[in-house]
Amino acid sequence: MDILRLRHILTVAQTRSFSRAAEQLNITQPALSRSIAAFEVRYGVRLFDRSRSGVMPTAIGRQIIDQARDLVGLASGMDRDLRLLARGEAGEVAIGFGPLMASLLLPDLGAYVQRTRPGLLLRTMIRTPDQLVQALMDDQIELIFGNSWPLADVQGLSVQMVGAIEVGLLVRSGHPLAARTGLGRADLGPFAIASASDLVLAGLPDMTGAFICDNFHILRDLTLRSDAVWVGVPAAAQADIAAGALVMLDLVDRPPIQSEIALVRRAGRSLSPAAIAVTDEARRLLAQAADRLS
Repeated sequence: MDILRLRHILTVAQTRSFSRAAEQLNITQPALSRSIAAFEVRYGVRLFDRSRSGVMPTAIGRQIIDQARDLVGLASGMDRDLRLLARGEAGEVAIGFGPLMASLLLPDLGAYVQRTRPGLLLRTMIRTPDQLVQALMDDQIELIFGNSWPLADVQGLSVQMVGAIEVGLLVRSGHPLAARTGLGRADLGPFAIASASDLVLAGLPDMTGAFICDNFHILRDLTLRSDAVWVGVPAAAQADIAAGALVMLDLVDRPPIQSEIALVRRAGRSLSPAAIAVTDEARRLLAQAADRLS
């Protein structure tokens, strides 16, 4: 079905005149007449009766015009939606985050999407790295934004480094270690480690207990209510640090740790315009968070 020809029919029906319709469509009247005639010949119908008083749709013409109006409306809607999809302003994008990146980026990222792309449906999945990889391979999510170290060696993935964020040791302000200087790893021995992953325990005292949880808010509340040492991201706890509720510990025998952040997708897959727009903003937020601590 030729949508342009249907627009010709609708314009003639609206103006009741071939000459005015041609002017409105910015084509010549003979060209418009040929377009209408070709439709009538193809389908064996007469769309309009012509008289001195103007052009009037025939009985069957009125039925065709009603259907044409619906088809043109659908085509116009699809054209608009496709343009929005191409600009990343509509449709759906699903992104996976590790607990660390979710706590650091998602509130501001969600606000950005709602503010600048209200027609976009953003789905987020917060899981462990192995669960996110499985979701990616099953096409449940389009990409992963998270720590690179658990993902770099997985086959079939494209891993692009996009930045780094400092990982630090945080305790409550009244913690026995909070006011001490010259701390070493051995000083952590009497205190449990709170973390989103047991992989961060490497290099810490072997007898140190641990509380592993992938929920940022639970780790934060635990740290504020106990003597646990939280291995977390200071950038995500800036408000508590600024208020004096949380204190960063410096260890003389453990250099600062930078966690590399990567954009991970299936190899050979192109990102949608919406995914590109969202990840560009996530990169900006990540750089902003890193700058706050520099």
